[in-house]
Amino acid sequence: MADIVSERYALSLYEVAAEDGKAKAFLDELTAVCEVFKREPDFLKMLTTPSIGLEDKHKVLRTVLEGKIEPFLLNFLMLITEKGRVGLIHDMREAYKEHYYFENGIVEVRAITAKPLSAALTDKLKSKMSAVTGKQVVLETSVDENLLGGIVVKLGNEQFDTSLRTRLHEIAARLTNTIA
Repeated sequence: MADIVSERYALSLYEVAAEDGKAKAFLDELTAVCEVFKREPDFLKMLTTPSIGLEDKHKVLRTVLEGKIEPFLLNFLMLITEKGRVGLIHDMREAYKEHYYFENGIVEVRAITAKPLSAALTDKLKSKMSAVTGKQVVLETSVDENLLGGIVVKLGNEQFDTSLRTRLHEIAARLTNTIA
């Protein structure tokens, strides 16, 4: 969960983007910028280093990002750099995404399986979760071979675990309680 500062910056950015009809584009570009910062942590470190002048930071931002992202988003990055908040960019992106998803009836679902899901099963799970939630589903899948079989679905703060590993643990617990 983003802190109050990240939340306020994200909400301001979202409101401007939504007003211009560019909320999705801003989310995509903000995500891409965050990916760059993850791949190149020294880039973000440079932007947060107090001994480097603001003019130099702005020059680097323009050189690297100008023409590749929306001008308003570039200005936003320069503003949060100036205010010493650029280190919160990942939290801001998360808060922005939450606003976007809420306003557009989207829910994020995470499915963990023992083996990769086929495209047909992925589509079926996505449709099922969409029917259950009444919202458009963004499905993220991952593999955990320790599950042995079955699926673990995470939806917000809820988790539905039908994995074979969990079932075996439940059976073992019942047997232990029966014997003990």
